[in-house]
Amino acid sequence: MIDSNMRVARTASGPRWASESGSPGPRSLSIYMLSSFRAELGGETLNRSLGAKGRPLLKILAAHRRRPIPRDALIEMLWPEAEPSAGATSLKVAAHNLRRLLEPDKQAGAPGAWILFEQGTYRLNPDADVWIDVECLEQRARQAKRFEATGDLAHARLEYEGVESLYAGDFLEEDIYEDWTIIRREQLRDVYLDVLGRLALLARAQRDHAAVIRYCHKIVDADPCREDAYRMLMEAHGALNQNARAGAWYAVCRTMLQREIGTAPSHDTVDLFESLFAVN
Repeated sequence: MIDSNMRVARTASGPRWASESGSPGPRSLSIYMLSSFRAELGGETLNRSLGAKGRPLLKILAAHRRRPIPRDALIEMLWPEAEPSAGATSLKVAAHNLRRLLEPDKQAGAPGAWILFEQGTYRLNPDADVWIDVECLEQRARQAKRFEATGDLAHARLEYEGVESLYAGDFLEEDIYEDWTIIRREQLRDVYLDVLGRLALLARAQRDHAAVIRYCHKIVDADPCREDAYRMLMEAHGALNQNARAGAWYAVCRTMLQREIGTAPSHDTVDLFESLFAVN
């Protein structure tokens, strides 16, 4: 079982677990991309030091950590209106300044510890001690599904709860209009909604009606057309003898479906409503 207060970091020998509650190492780099972007080196926040182009460059490198990014692609993302030669110079300067910030003691010409430039591509060093919140979130979601698949529901729920707590907000909310962030944002939102749905189902199986309500509130807040979440809300309130609240959520479901996608609740939702209120 992986403790809920642990996080993933990558070293030369592969993934390792490091305690978030402990003091970070002097050379560990932590990157937060859920909600607002934040970078920390050895526990010290770097945001103000990154500069106007170092900040977006580090965002892009972290978001694409699993594959090298061609120099021209980076230039297009960061300086779409620049001439190729000017863009190349700007990228070289931005990368140099970012390396200098992250690696103040590096000898001139020595290989980079954090940022690599190889065969015309840039990337974060895959062997460096870097922790990224979105990587940790996805890894924990996979671990939770493995627990669930083997019937270890207690540990599955703990891991799902860890994922839910990591999701501080949508991916790079300050960059909502940047094209390169759109697909990744929706992918991570899907992971988050799937985890909330699984948590709600596990809580329902354990007759933890208050938890079902709490998780379903978050689901419909993120996706107001999720009928399954409305049904679970109605069921949970009904189990708690709160039929007025169940009826209120049915009304919200009907209103949101009509407003957002121009449709009415499904037969399953209507049948549940009628069974709760014994409509003949």
